[in-house]
Amino acid sequence: MKWIEIRIKTTEEAYDAISYMLTSIGAGGVAIEDPNDIRREALKPNSLDYADDEFLNSLGEDVIIKAYFPGETNISELVSLIKEKLDFIGGFLNVGEGYCGYSEMDEEDWSTSWKKYYKPFHLTDRLVVKPSWENYDNKEDEIIIEMNPGMAFGTGTHETTKMCATLLDKYVKDGDRVIDVGCGTGILSIIASKLGAAEITAVDIDEVAVKVTKENLEINRVDNVFAFKGVLDDISKEKRDIVVANIIASVIIDISSSIPYYLKKDGFLIASGIIQERKQEVLDECLKKGFKCEEIIELGEWVAIVLRCLDSL
Repeated sequence: MKWIEIRIKTTEEAYDAISYMLTSIGAGGVAIEDPNDIRREALKPNSLDYADDEFLNSLGEDVIIKAYFPGETNISELVSLIKEKLDFIGGFLNVGEGYCGYSEMDEEDWSTSWKKYYKPFHLTDRLVVKPSWENYDNKEDEIIIEMNPGMAFGTGTHETTKMCATLLDKYVKDGDRVIDVGCGTGILSIIASKLGAAEITAVDIDEVAVKVTKENLEINRVDNVFAFKGVLDDISKEKRDIVVANIIASVIIDISSSIPYYLKKDGFLIASGIIQERKQEVLDECLKKGFKCEEIIELGEWVAIVLRCLDSL
C-alpha cells in the first residue's frame, strides 16, 4: 500500500497538539523524531556510549513529525487543511517552521522504523513501560506495562502521560471504576487496571487508537477494559470513581459539564494535555461545573489537574 508522508518541523511544546490534530484529520500513523529524546537517552548509564557532544549538537532543536495518509488522498486539499490547522494551533503554541513538504512511500518503509528509539523506561518509581519486543528484568515491586504503540498516539514518553500515570498511581484504589477519555494506545487504561481498578471504559474518536488499545490489552493480559470508538456521551451514565482525560484543553472544557453525570460524589477527574497558558481557563471552567481543585502538577510546558466532583448529577 502506498502512503503519503507529510513532514512538519515544529517545537517540543507543540508536537503533542499537532500530532493529535493530524490523527483527527485522518492520518493513519504519526512518527515523531525528537532530538531531546536522544539527548535524554544519552545521559542514561551505559546508553549510547558513542554519542559524543558533536553528534548531540548536530541534532538541532527541531522536532520532526511525519504523518502518513492513504495514497489516494488529494494532496493540495490536505496540505491546505494542515496549514490552516497549524495557523490555529500557532495562536497559542509556538509551532516552529510548520509544514515542510511531502513524499510518497511504501508502508514497509516506515511502519517499524521508529522501534529502535523506543526502550523500557520508568513512568513512576514502580510503573515501568516496556516495548513488547524488548527484554527487561523487573524488580519485585515494579508493575510492568507492555506497549506496542503501532500507529496510535501515546507511548508514555510525553509529559502529559507521565503526569497522568503518576496521578493514577496516587488516586486509583482497588475496585475503582474508571473512564479513560481519549485512550490513545490504552496505556492509562492498562495502568489503571494493573493498579487495581475493577472496570475501565476506554473511548477514542480514532478507530486506529481503539484497535491498538485492544492489541495492547491482549499483550498485557488485561480483560477488564472495554474499548470502543466514540466520545464521552456515548458511554452509559453510570457512576464511576475516576475519569482520566489526557486530551487537550478545549476538549476538557467542552466535556466538563458532562463529566459530573459519570462521577460519584467525591470522585476524581484527572485532566491533562493542558498547556500552561490555558491552565487557569480550564480550572475556572471546571470550578463553575461543580468541581473542587484537589491538586495541580506541572512538567515542562504541560499541566495536569486533579478535580474532585462535589455535585454528582
